[in-house]
Amino acid sequence: MATLTGCGTIKARLEQAGIQKGRAAAGVQLAPWPDYCRQTIDHALLNKTDDVRVLLRRERRRLSKANAKIVLCTQYYDKYAGLLTVNQNAKTPPLP
Repeated sequence: MATLTGCGTIKARLEQAGIQKGRAAAGVQLAPWPDYCRQTIDHALLNKTDDVRVLLRRERRRLSKANAKIVLCTQYYDKYAGLLTVNQNAKTPPLP
């Protein structure tokens, strides 16, 4: 049993080393992901005194905000990836 665990650890280390070696050989260094794209959006506050329809409306607004954020971050990444295909040392585009 210990041998199987050891093989899994070695395999994971070899895969990680291969990834690092590939990145170094490619010469492409990705910029850090924008903080805006890392932030999560919380659920709407639940009040027992509010009507269910009001709560649902609040939750849908939060969901719409989260979806808009996903679209914005996806567009950012696509634009960045396009810049990297043209120039490997391209700077990150501004976040709209």
